[in-house]
Amino acid sequence: MGEIYIKVLLIMLVLFLFMAPGFLLKKFNMIGEGATYTLSTILLYVCQPALAIKAFCVFSKEDYQIVSAVNKLVLLKNFGLTLLITTVSILAVFAICKLVFFKSKSKGTANVYSFIAMFSNCGFLGIPFIEMFTDNNPLAVMYMMVFNVAFNILCWTLGVWLVSGDAKNISVKKIVTNPTLITGFVGLILFFFPQLNIFMFEGLEELQIFPTYLANMTAALSMVIVGIRLAETPAKELFCKPGVYAAGALRLVVAPFLCLLISVPFWGILGKGLASGFEEYVYLAPVIAMAMSPAAAVVAMAERFGGDKTTATSAFVTNTLISIITIPLVIVAVMAIVGVTL
Repeated sequence: MGEIYIKVLLIMLVLFLFMAPGFLLKKFNMIGEGATYTLSTILLYVCQPALAIKAFCVFSKEDYQIVSAVNKLVLLKNFGLTLLITTVSILAVFAICKLVFFKSKSKGTANVYSFIAMFSNCGFLGIPFIEMFTDNNPLAVMYMMVFNVAFNILCWTLGVWLVSGDAKNISVKKIVTNPTLITGFVGLILFFFPQLNIFMFEGLEELQIFPTYLANMTAALSMVIVGIRLAETPAKELFCKPGVYAAGALRLVVAPFLCLLISVPFWGILGKGLASGFEEYVYLAPVIAMAMSPAAAVVAMAERFGGDKTTATSAFVTNTLISIITIPLVIVAVMAIVGVTL
């Protein structure tokens, strides 16, 4: 377990070193207003859709042999199981938030805390993390992308309602036109019908460079944004709100272990134990995703829908910094509990 801890810690240090350029450039006034909005737009509309295509459509010959060896019907059932575990887990955290924050003097602030607790940075941080953690295991990345499907649906419905305080802001159009959802479904179609997947056509392998390079930008850009946010946020706003720590404890500690607990009843569905080859990622990918830092979307949504922007920024940046410590500890604890070594 000591090796796993060191590996996770080094991954987190590498990811968080990407904060430095954004922080320094902002402190030296080399980044103007609106930079985070521009970078966030690139992440949402370019990099994350490319992640979906890369996860489901781009494989090395060795990885494609691994994926092709899995029965497609079993894999489809596992995708559905991942969606179910993810949805139940996020809604369970939402129920706990209602109990924890019901006495809050400000409903808007309490809702931001709930958003922080429920939604992790599963796309911008979770996918690069699991790629490094599993040495680019294609199945682990695919299950993480399935987690993102449930995440996006709930984030743009329940999440929008929490931040805005008004169900009228929920738009079915925005859900179905979400670029990550669209490319996710396109990627799934190409995966299950490989005869349509041009990225794997013999002689056209160079096309893989396009989604791969764009997808690989995700980790660096997302952490650059965090660095800019850190430079913009006064220190007194970062560490002086008790509610921020309560939301962080739910996000970084309670949520992953609750997700693990929720997955337990499903461990025997296929008649095998948890550590059964590729099937372990059905359960571990959602848990790892739930252990990530808060979703960066909380700040953008607070700005867009008139939510508590100060609390959103404070809770996001503070708990992203704290996650440097919690993620290695939580991942090691989960590995020890389930008896899986990767």
